[in-house]
Amino acid sequence: MSKANKTKVLAVVDYYLPGYKGGGPAVSVSRLINCLGNDVDFKVFTRDRDLGDQNPYNDIEPNSWTTKDDTQIFYASPKKLNMMGLLKAIRDANPDVIYLNSYFSKLTRSTLILRAIGLLKNTPILIAPRGEFSPGALQLKALKKRKYLDLANALRIHSGVTWQVSSSHELTDTKAVVRTKADFFMRPPDIADRTNVQVETVRSEKKSGVATFAFISRISPKKNLLGAIEMLQSIKGKVTFAIYGPIEDQAYWQKCEEAIAALPENVSCVHKGGIPSSQVLEELSAHHFFLFPTLGENFGHVIPEALAAGCPVLVSDQTPWQDFDERGVGWVLKLEDQEAWQESIQKCVDMSPEHFETMSVAAKDYINAMACASTDLETNRMLFAVTIENQRSHAG
Repeated sequence: MSKANKTKVLAVVDYYLPGYKGGGPAVSVSRLINCLGNDVDFKVFTRDRDLGDQNPYNDIEPNSWTTKDDTQIFYASPKKLNMMGLLKAIRDANPDVIYLNSYFSKLTRSTLILRAIGLLKNTPILIAPRGEFSPGALQLKALKKRKYLDLANALRIHSGVTWQVSSSHELTDTKAVVRTKADFFMRPPDIADRTNVQVETVRSEKKSGVATFAFISRISPKKNLLGAIEMLQSIKGKVTFAIYGPIEDQAYWQKCEEAIAALPENVSCVHKGGIPSSQVLEELSAHHFFLFPTLGENFGHVIPEALAAGCPVLVSDQTPWQDFDERGVGWVLKLEDQEAWQESIQKCVDMSPEHFETMSVAAKDYINAMACASTDLETNRMLFAVTIENQRSHAG
């Protein structure tokens, strides 16, 4: 398809490649671009630096359109990361659809305000809330979020937009908070390309009474690392807990450090910093289990990656992954049931080598089967066509 005939999409995302500290949205957008490159002309508006960094990326030119892997990207410096800088980029891109990743992002708020005051004409808007409307996620800064949602609904600033959700679970959460007229498109995320890549396992042999756990995510209240650390307080046996991820919230990390200092001698806990996405599988393969009591995910890319590395997963019930128990690849646990979490963690520590090997193989088989079945090119194509049609129906 010639470039002139392609649908033009501007993806507005807080962090993008080559960054990796911002987590899943950059990965999701990158995969979508790779999947639809023959049908959609993508441009990306994003920050010129990774999460928490003081300096911009080394190999980019800020505040201009830069072509990387056949995609034009505008890396905005802090001075240009404002409403007027965003408006200029939108007008330069002249998109058929604006694709917003994250609802509570300042970039999303700015885009919706520009739309509300008539500066974006009737450009269709697609919003992927990325799990931000789960009950657990809404508990964080609850009053501030509730006031903003009440105001947004009252002013109808997202009336007529299309919402991309990843599961019936997220659809229910989104409908519960979006009270203005809206359209919804359910698009289950594609399983990571690298989940079915075989990596060389370097983990130590599992022994009864010994277990290593990993946590990989941004260190912020939403990911509930503090809860994970506190769960280890009463666990018996030899336990190692490896934490990977950039520190997004220093005050929260200080609480985590205090909890780490209070752990008993049989529990070793260390923060290993952030890691590039290309190293995630290798690092995960060094551990037995993945511990992730998150307050809310619309998908959680690190979850299938842990399974692909042969790590059974202990995850909260605030993600789309709900069948781990019946599949024999992990545990899905209610956030508030601390006793169930501790019992499950203790089962992991006590687990025999034979039982662990059975679960580890099942985890790889489970996610590889999903990866083979998950690519739905037609669904991806429809994502933006439906958004455009929804806008036409509202305008009519």
